[in-house]
Amino acid sequence: MSMHAPNARTTGLVLVGLVHLLMVGALVKGFQRHAVEAPPLIKMKTIVEPEDKPKPVEPPRIPEPAIQTPRMVEVPIPPVEITQTKEPVIVATGVTDGRTNTPFEVTEAGSKQDVTPNRAPPDTAIKTPGAVCTQMAAPEMPAVSWTGEALFRAVADVQGGRVVSVQLQALGGSMDARTRRAFSNAIEGTLKSRYVCPGDHRFQQDFAFRMD
Repeated sequence: MSMHAPNARTTGLVLVGLVHLLMVGALVKGFQRHAVEAPPLIKMKTIVEPEDKPKPVEPPRIPEPAIQTPRMVEVPIPPVEITQTKEPVIVATGVTDGRTNTPFEVTEAGSKQDVTPNRAPPDTAIKTPGAVCTQMAAPEMPAVSWTGEALFRAVADVQGGRVVSVQLQALGGSMDARTRRAFSNAIEGTLKSRYVCPGDHRFQQDFAFRMD
């Protein structure tokens, strides 16, 4: 009886060990089945752009409009001759006795009793600008919407070498009041700012404008 007891215990231990081994093997296989599969590798591919690029399209060129420069025509002015008359000279004469004096007498210039020099009359003759002016200029065409031909006559008074007043007269050309005023301002501004005429004078000049 005592010899069979150890064998039975050994057999039981062996069976328990085999059961544990089987359980461990089953667990290992179960974990291997349910393991997460690794994702597939992502391959990178380099995209090469084509070398031939389309050339940029140039915008069409718009031709610039042709601007015509107005042409100014200078009209020659015939010389104007004005005959000046001599003014009478007032002189004082007296009697020889020395007691009384005779009243003043008016005598003609150039007589024997003319003892004072003649006074030079003021220069009122209308001259041409080329005869009295050392610097002249043409007026600029004003910015107006107008086409045609126009003629203006200007009579300028000069004092101390500069034009101080201008009288303008429209001789030809059809235009409205605003356009006529623009031309008048251009002529008057040019005469007063760009003309140099030494001395005191009065001259006359015509200005012609043409716009096609």
